[in-house]
Amino acid sequence: MYRVLLNRKEGRILVTGREGDLRLLEEGWELVYESSRWSEAFAFAIDVANDETVEWYYDDSVSGS
Repeated sequence: MYRVLLNRKEGRILVTGREGDLRLLEEGWELVYESSRWSEAFAFAIDVANDETVEWYYDDSVSGS
C-alpha cells in the first residue's frame, strides 16, 4: 500500500510505501490518499501539490507500479 502524507505546517508531501512512516501521523502529518499502485499515489501527490515539496523514496518508485 502506498500512501500520500501531507504536512501543511512544513509545506511537505510524502509518497511512501513504508509502514514505519505512519508514525508521522503522530507528528501532525495527515493521511490524504492510499493506493495499491505507487504511480497513482505519486500522481495524486503531484496533483494536490501547490507550493508544497513532494518527497518519495527512490526504491518505492522503482519497485512500485
